[in-house]
Amino acid sequence: MRTSIDLKRLHHLELLAEELNFSRAAERAHLSQTAFSRSIQALEKEFGLRLFDRDTRSVRPTSAGHYLIAKAKVLLHRARDLSDDIYYLAHAEVGELNFGTSLLAIDGPLRPALVELKQQCPRLKLHIEASQTPNLMHHLEQENIEFFVAFPGELAQDERLEVTWLPTEPGSMYCRPEHPLLQQGTPPSPHQLPDYPWSAVFLDHSVAPRLRRLFGMRPNQPLPLELTCDNLSILRDLTLCSDNILFTWESWINRGGRHAGLVNLGTLLQPALPAKDLHIECAIVQLAGRTLSPPAQRLVDLILAQAGMTSLSTAARAL
Repeated sequence: MRTSIDLKRLHHLELLAEELNFSRAAERAHLSQTAFSRSIQALEKEFGLRLFDRDTRSVRPTSAGHYLIAKAKVLLHRARDLSDDIYYLAHAEVGELNFGTSLLAIDGPLRPALVELKQQCPRLKLHIEASQTPNLMHHLEQENIEFFVAFPGELAQDERLEVTWLPTEPGSMYCRPEHPLLQQGTPPSPHQLPDYPWSAVFLDHSVAPRLRRLFGMRPNQPLPLELTCDNLSILRDLTLCSDNILFTWESWINRGGRHAGLVNLGTLLQPALPAKDLHIECAIVQLAGRTLSPPAQRLVDLILAQAGMTSLSTAARAL
């Protein structure tokens, strides 16, 4: 029958091998000398081996003792490494974090949350999938990512998912200064926008009814979306050289001087559109009933903190 390994007694073995003195080794183990001696005797009895020769003047490892002391040190070192890994993993300071995000979410509370996470956990490995919601959902179903941050659209009604809504991001429409709507001598009307081609990163089909209502379109009338691209810089460049109207979120346009050359058409429309109707929703989406890893939970908490939220809210919200 194989002997079980008691790490505490192996530690006592290690201490006695280092001190070669029961009194000093017992003091380091925070035990009485009697209790420490019993621990060593119990280890020898359990192994069926004499590990130390002792007399009134000295303590010396036996040949078997030398062999097992070397093995014990390796095992104890690995145990300490494992203990450290468990601690750092539980505190989200090591390991890997795989999650997804839309381009919109990057410009929301995710960016500052990621900066803070990297500062708190410099050893944490990050794998970020930046894509559109359908692709992110596929990766979530395959469990390649633990969660994603994006506009979930109709996924908000999916019972397999836990959806935590974040504060909305202001959006608007942009065009070049020479656009015909700005040259007509009167303020542009929302009903004129469908007469021109639209550009956007990605417009979920679930928002189509809202857009038709805002711009006076017929029910089921196709949106004039003629340019979609995952690269915002390309969208901006092509808007500046065409009559396309760019639908995007203000935080991206306002960062780093990207607004240069573009006109915020949304602020010029008459009658003005309600600001709430131009906002873009975003949410944290994860599989229902699944426990996030400590790094994932830490990032989610940081996102919520950046958004001014303190707890998860999983109720679906009507668009």
